[in-house]
Amino acid sequence: TAVQESKNTFWNAFNALRKTKGQKAKKKEKETIPYIIKNVRRSDSLNPHIATVDFDSTSPVSINVPCGTDKSVNREMPNFVPTAGADQTILEMMQKHASGRDLLLLSPKGEGKNVLAQRFASLLGYNTHLFAMYNEMSSQDLLLRRATDPVTGQTAWEESPLLQAAKFGDICILDGVEKLRPDVLSTLQSLALDREIALPDGRRALPQTLVPGGVPEAQVLPIHPSFRIIALGSLKKDVGARWITPDLMSMFSSILLPDPSAECLMAILHKANPDCSPEVIDLLLELKNALTMSVAEECGVAPLSTRNLIRTVRRVGSEPSDLHTALSSILLADLLPPSQRALLESVLADSGIQTPNSRKQRTRTKAPEELLQMSVDATTVTVGNLEFERDTVSRPEMVPSPKSFFDIPSHVQMIGEMLQEFQNGERAVLLLGNQGVGKNMIVDRLCELARFEREYIQLHRDSTIGQLTLAPSLEDGKIVWNDSPLVRAVRAGCALVIDEADKAPVEVVSVLKGLVEDGELLLADGRRISKHNDGPGYIKVHPNFSLWVLANRPGFPFLGNDFFREIGDCFSTRVIQNPDLDSEIRLLRSYAPNLDTTTIRAIAASFSELRQLSDLGDISYPYSTREAVAVVKHLEAFPQDNVVIALHNVLDFDSFNEATYATLGKVFQAHGISVTDYPNWQEIVARAASNGEGDLRVEFFGKRDDEGVSQNPPKLDVPKHGKWDEKNEAHVGGNQWAGGTGGSNTAGLGGRGGPYRLDRGHKVHQVSDEAKAQVTEEAAKAAREMARKALQERLQEIKMSKDEWTMYQRFKGAIKEDISKLRSILDSTIAKSTERGWLKRQNHGEIDDSKLIDGVVGDKNIFKRRGNVDDAPSQKKKRLRFVMDCSGSMYRFNGYDERLIRCLEAALLVMESFEGLEARYDYSIVGHSGDTPCISLVNFGNPPKNENERMIVLQEMIAHSQFCESGDFTLAAMGKAIADVSSHSQSSPNDEDCIVIGVSDANLARYGE
Repeated sequence: TAVQESKNTFWNAFNALRKTKGQKAKKKEKETIPYIIKNVRRSDSLNPHIATVDFDSTSPVSINVPCGTDKSVNREMPNFVPTAGADQTILEMMQKHASGRDLLLLSPKGEGKNVLAQRFASLLGYNTHLFAMYNEMSSQDLLLRRATDPVTGQTAWEESPLLQAAKFGDICILDGVEKLRPDVLSTLQSLALDREIALPDGRRALPQTLVPGGVPEAQVLPIHPSFRIIALGSLKKDVGARWITPDLMSMFSSILLPDPSAECLMAILHKANPDCSPEVIDLLLELKNALTMSVAEECGVAPLSTRNLIRTVRRVGSEPSDLHTALSSILLADLLPPSQRALLESVLADSGIQTPNSRKQRTRTKAPEELLQMSVDATTVTVGNLEFERDTVSRPEMVPSPKSFFDIPSHVQMIGEMLQEFQNGERAVLLLGNQGVGKNMIVDRLCELARFEREYIQLHRDSTIGQLTLAPSLEDGKIVWNDSPLVRAVRAGCALVIDEADKAPVEVVSVLKGLVEDGELLLADGRRISKHNDGPGYIKVHPNFSLWVLANRPGFPFLGNDFFREIGDCFSTRVIQNPDLDSEIRLLRSYAPNLDTTTIRAIAASFSELRQLSDLGDISYPYSTREAVAVVKHLEAFPQDNVVIALHNVLDFDSFNEATYATLGKVFQAHGISVTDYPNWQEIVARAASNGEGDLRVEFFGKRDDEGVSQNPPKLDVPKHGKWDEKNEAHVGGNQWAGGTGGSNTAGLGGRGGPYRLDRGHKVHQVSDEAKAQVTEEAAKAAREMARKALQERLQEIKMSKDEWTMYQRFKGAIKEDISKLRSILDSTIAKSTERGWLKRQNHGEIDDSKLIDGVVGDKNIFKRRGNVDDAPSQKKKRLRFVMDCSGSMYRFNGYDERLIRCLEAALLVMESFEGLEARYDYSIVGHSGDTPCISLVNFGNPPKNENERMIVLQEMIAHSQFCESGDFTLAAMGKAIADVSSHSQSSPNDEDCIVIGVSDANLARYGE
């Protein structure tokens, strides 16, 4: 697409620049870095805010730079690994700092921007103020916030971390500036460039040197000369660099983090896990090189960041055999479609990472039976070889006790792995999976076994950052901040379970990144959660605090926010799948002990097959263990009911979709369960032949037609249509009958010298290229002229008749299920694109946290509610062009593999599925043949309105493929289509994305790369 090409151009240039910087850093590591920071020392005890930096080089240099108030400059950071790339970045930061500039660090997420900022601050004795950005921030939020005195109730302004850092001469780290609107961030331009800014409370912030003596602080806020801002920005391919504006570039000195070299990564990974074998690290580095941005996009995953590599080596230990399992979990391989998963597996295999046999069947690696044994006593829980010491409980009512949990092998294995990670120091876990796979039950069982006191939050689409952290209320004219479950869990050391994380807006859950990765979180009342500080205004994170986030898989059909893409790499990610067949049978038997084994096995096998169909895209909803449990629980409670009645409780929602319901019926029928009242005769025969176990397959074969006798082609003559055989017998060779094969001069297939192609359904016999070469130029010219005339006549006579209606219904019937599935996907996409927003300054709804003080002083419009934002920009259309292959090979080889029929079905699928969605999608269909690279079939803004117009499009495609010249314009057609939509997107601002999709039987490999 045009927009995508623009994004790709930027991203390729960005990656090339990072690679170049990485190569330069690697070269300097081998040779000599021009300057190296040798030492940082206090230069003058009379001026505690100046430090001297000694640079070692062929000509040593020492310069004075501003520093922080901490006297222990050049502090050590235990988690920092000095590498050539990091040293080069710190050197650049020091040079720009010496010139008085604020800094902007740019890189993809997970590459260590915050660590480098903290390392820079530690070298110069700076205290840091971490200030996490989010989408809804206003320019006022960056500077001040309104508050009330907890005793008197008087309103007051409180300074943000940015102003606190400016006042005390510290460093403020603006984490995630890419989330801010450009107009919000540009309000800091005067502060960054001139060190002065007008504040919302009427004061003015000025440099200390410009503040006149005797001016009260109520009028002026003096800015310390050592104050610095370090902004951190993550570049994402899907948004490009739209937030990087000229104003932003003038405010900061930008530093692009280099792509770390193999030697740098090896040092980082070895320090992350000294027990990890060099073989594992080498395999990981080879995979990182292979999984480039383009390859990762094709595989449906993100490239491996440094953060992901560190998490992998910590999880895998020293066994290379565990590497595939760890990577599959981190890359969410179990949630990929089959085609993308197969591509990812090939990339892993090419990198030397072997696939366990069990994973080839999309199942978890099952541990040996002795490792799945679990025992619990008063102080210890044992899972296989793991012994986990249980906590002492002060509030037993806070420990969950799931009554309906049964310890099946797959769940025991998952619990054991998570307890092992907790024992190794992991405190943030993300559980991803379909609805109903047991995410809540597994976490509750783990908390019960380990005796973790649990706090619980369930998010939804209207959740706010304030609700996640603090709940404000007005009492006697004062704002009272009530701790949320998150704050209570942090303070008391509980396990916090955040459920439905994918339902909340992205900006809400993104605040968890600061808590998990950086150990800090700023609360709405001005307090700060911190792992490191325990002074006034801080809430120290309890060492036993753990965070368990539950979310549905990203994408269709749940269509929640992609939590994993945003901050998933900050968590130890686990994919919760439905249990394997044996485990599910044991689970169902536990819920229904009185139900016969044959019925339980049939139900479990049926739902297992439905999940496979969901993975393949044949049905949209992935039926989970929850639905299977609901069926057997019904049968256990009401034994007089049959299986069909119980199944209707979970399947009736899909009964409104005839195609999907028919698919479900076939699956259950194959396992001996009939959910339809009137099966066809084939189903009756299959049921009679079935032995009840569902393992007998019955197929019905049609009668084979006679193909005739092959003959040598006759001599060449003038091209003609040929005689019409009413009996439609096979004619091989000869030059009399229309629709024959391997003949001469007549309309048919596989012959030579005929005017055009004509298929009557017989097996094609192909003449040799030598025989074709004998056709004279005069005969070929006459054949072309006859074909052009026949094409014009055919196009003029196309009008829908009864036979054409029958043919149209035949085409549509073959793709009826596909039309339904595609329409549901398109409808869901539109529903998600019209997500509601917050309407602020309302006189009813929920209290807006940012307007509480306005409410105290009498303002009535302090509420907010969800709704459609009227002044939001209109939703732009997606412009799609479909390029269909109408060349002669489509008609010629249709008898072999029905390629032309499939191409026609693809065109009809587009026209039927996009009907009624013109407000969101604008599409056109063009064809290409041996005559031309562009045949206009459906124009933009004028889609077919009825069956007749759609049938005309299909008939035109057939006519062009039948009567066109031999030749291939596939590449030219794609190039012209891209050029057409690109030129339109540049001239029209109303198109969001321009997409070109080609359908062709061309062998592109013969054109080269």
